[in-house]
Amino acid sequence: MSQTVSETLASFVHRLRFEEIPVEVVQKAKTCLIHGIGVGLAGYDTDFPRIAAEIAGVTGRGAHEATLLYNGSKCTVMEAAFANAVMLHSRVQEDTHNTAHLGTIVIPVVLALGESRGASGKEILTALIAGYEVGGALSRHYTSQSTPRGFRASSVYGILGASAAAAKLLHLTEEQTAHALGFAASFAFGTLEAFAAGTMEWRFENGVAAKNGILCALLAQSGAVATKLAFEGNAGFLHAFAGNHKDPLKCVQHLGKVYEILNVTFKLYPVCAFNQSPVINALEMKKEFDIQVEQIQSIVIEMNDYEANYPGMSSKGPFQNISQTLMSAPYCVSSSLMDGEMTLANLKRFDHETLNQLIDKTIMIPEKTVNPLCNKITVELKNGQKLVREMSITQDFYNFETERDIEMIRDLRKEMQISSEQLEQLIHELLSLENKPNLSTLMPNTTAVS
Repeated sequence: MSQTVSETLASFVHRLRFEEIPVEVVQKAKTCLIHGIGVGLAGYDTDFPRIAAEIAGVTGRGAHEATLLYNGSKCTVMEAAFANAVMLHSRVQEDTHNTAHLGTIVIPVVLALGESRGASGKEILTALIAGYEVGGALSRHYTSQSTPRGFRASSVYGILGASAAAAKLLHLTEEQTAHALGFAASFAFGTLEAFAAGTMEWRFENGVAAKNGILCALLAQSGAVATKLAFEGNAGFLHAFAGNHKDPLKCVQHLGKVYEILNVTFKLYPVCAFNQSPVINALEMKKEFDIQVEQIQSIVIEMNDYEANYPGMSSKGPFQNISQTLMSAPYCVSSSLMDGEMTLANLKRFDHETLNQLIDKTIMIPEKTVNPLCNKITVELKNGQKLVREMSITQDFYNFETERDIEMIRDLRKEMQISSEQLEQLIHELLSLENKPNLSTLMPNTTAVS
């Protein structure tokens, strides 16, 4: 009898060895760490990590297991994973796999558990890669089916990656790992309504997924048992979230052969992944045509229909918070055309009269003929002239090499609470992580300058 999905995933996780992982996969894992932690530290000045750190400081008080990136204090592993995941997600400039932001969930898990257990750099990298591969295997095959049903990919698939990473660091047996993944399949959660509403639920979903991923592994370690058919059962994960449990082993057949972490991409700007290309296109138009706001009669944005119809993408306000503005293509494109830049501060101008007038002149057109990540922007001027720019790319456009990502993170240093010296030391530590006996020399460089 063939293995079930959870058993196949568990076999991969349990048998994964650092020495057998391709060099380019290890390098990509380091890049993901640099990007994830760097972007998280640059999100310090938002409300979300403060809220999460305050909660973690209360519920995890008295424990000295893992470090809170927000303020350097110590708390329990699960609370640190929760708060740090919220911080890594606070700026929404994290890495992306389809529509899942796996790094914001898996990285906090390996940092918290790795620190508390004194895990070596090799162990941390191996667990991290296991998490990305498990979450990515399911995300790759089912995101396009689960997202239109209203489920959020990050928390739905991220908890699977979190439990896999935790199981690896806890040295669970193969059977225990299968149970951990079974619990994760049952505990998976997250809806998209908050994106349309512009409320905060999604800001904390990734933190809960990280925390619960560890819980899944701890349950299995303590002898708790999950169904073997957690994924493919008639009432299991695949049926519930994707409405499709036919040929379930298809999603895991390439484990260890095709590494999903190599398909992880990075964001250039602190906006939704679907707004990255429209922002880039608008910024290029501003520079190429020297567009002045007072000249604009109308703006038309043509995007892939799946992306254009994602909750919050077509919103024209009124806006009250950055959770709404970073999701809105009309806002992001109008702001980019007006300023020639896109920063976190640009996303906070909710009552800017000129910007709101420009947003009102914007039309969104979902197009099935437009490929994902591509778009066409047409700016009509008051003199009747039409300025048109198309952006046609693939996801490789955002699949940065390590050095390019490091330069981007260095550009964000002014928004962090650490010094330039700390950042450079942090990058050095992460680039040589496989040589480190533990995280003792890394963690001090992630927290604020006193």
